[in-house]
Amino acid sequence: MLEAPMRAIDPDRGRWVALARDALTRALAGLASRDRLRLASYYAQDMTLAQIGRVLGEHEATVSRHLARTRRLVRAEVERFLREQASLSDHEIEACVASVIDDAGPLDLGRLLAPSGGRKESGDVRSKQEADASQR
Repeated sequence: MLEAPMRAIDPDRGRWVALARDALTRALAGLASRDRLRLASYYAQDMTLAQIGRVLGEHEATVSRHLARTRRLVRAEVERFLREQASLSDHEIEACVASVIDDAGPLDLGRLLAPSGGRKESGDVRSKQEADASQR
């Protein structure tokens, strides 16, 4: 039986995940809705570039270019947030991003890309919809 290799536990792991979640949430919230839709379709719904292109009326290559551009924007915004708002050094930013890339843990990109940005539970959304309907 093979044993899993031992990994050192990063004492800052919880902090890195919380900071990454905050930074990613802010970066995604600043995106145009079409860019958010592309990201959600590709990463959360596992759609192919061709499928996304059919939905959005774009060529597959155009979808690919837009996704690459959006990933660069998100990465730059995450790093900016970590540097300016969380006051992390370049080394700490690298450690934070590497830690989360290695194991995203509780980060759920599908939830972060949801229209509410993951801030409401489905029950909360249903309650609001029911309340809105009863006021009509």
